[in-house]
Amino acid sequence: MSKVLLITDQHFGVRNDNLHYVERYRKFYTEIVLPKIDEEGITEVLNLGDTFDRRKGVNFSSLEAAKEMWFRPLQERGVKMTMLLGNHDIYFKNTLRVNSPELLLGEFNNIEIIYCPGERLIGGKKMMLVPWICDENREAAWEAIKDTDAKYCMGHFELNGFDPIPGYTMTHGDDPDVFKKFKLVCTGHFHCKSSKANIRYLGNPCQLYWNDYGLERGFHILNNNGSLTFYENPFKTFHKIYYNDELTLSPRQIKDLDGMYVKVIVEEKKDQVKFDSIVRRLQAADLADLKIIEDMSYELDDVDNDLEIEDTLTILEQCVSDFENKEGIFKILKSLYMEASDVCAT
Repeated sequence: MSKVLLITDQHFGVRNDNLHYVERYRKFYTEIVLPKIDEEGITEVLNLGDTFDRRKGVNFSSLEAAKEMWFRPLQERGVKMTMLLGNHDIYFKNTLRVNSPELLLGEFNNIEIIYCPGERLIGGKKMMLVPWICDENREAAWEAIKDTDAKYCMGHFELNGFDPIPGYTMTHGDDPDVFKKFKLVCTGHFHCKSSKANIRYLGNPCQLYWNDYGLERGFHILNNNGSLTFYENPFKTFHKIYYNDELTLSPRQIKDLDGMYVKVIVEEKKDQVKFDSIVRRLQAADLADLKIIEDMSYELDDVDNDLEIEDTLTILEQCVSDFENKEGIFKILKSLYMEASDVCAT
């Protein structure tokens, strides 16, 4: 038996290959993940899908950065990676045959890409591995899950009853009761870290959107006894400053915000000179973005325009929840949204 590092939904190239994200990724992998691999003597990594962000293209600079900070160091250490395909890794929606990991990572002989549901021995444990379930592999996936005697199941599942985003519970998707037979089920896809019974949504390693604010992100190690240990990513992407005239910000506090997306939410402002001074200091800092919010209703209603597809769909579903034919309306909206997303991605 040996420990296995579990990671999922890395989304290399996220936010249109934003360089601030590239640098925060680099800090996370080089200062946190790789040293932990060395410290624990990890020889196997299990990736649960969505390695790359965009289904229909790749930015070569982002690809090279991912290889430099993550894939090459693993290869140099002799660490084997078993990689499931997620929905963001595939070009077509109904088949896994054309996928970015196979096309982009062929130079790494330490990576095995899982296209078909099946059993593998990982860390000395027999596991059922299930990539993203689509039209092409749906029957084979459920048959494999039914027939296996493995105690562990790892996949990229969309399951009822779990939260894709904070405050919203998935009401469509696959039945989690199918997985009751397993000792432990770990899955990617939903970025919200959560658990029910034997199922663990591991969550993605980095904060990507404002709806991640305040939430834990990181990776896990599967221990020899089958328990999971979570290691938090200390490098937050988003920060809120609640301003009143008593607020003070030291040079160290401002320096700590380098590379972050910052919102200044004005609760009370009577001293305009002091307020302007703090804003100027923040503007001079190396922030990824700065927003000043003086209307609190904006903060309450603010929705990140860059929410991922799953988040946007849940918002649309909530908007039509009170309609008489809500399921039919949502189906039409979902179809239109996915079509628009495909057009934008090409």
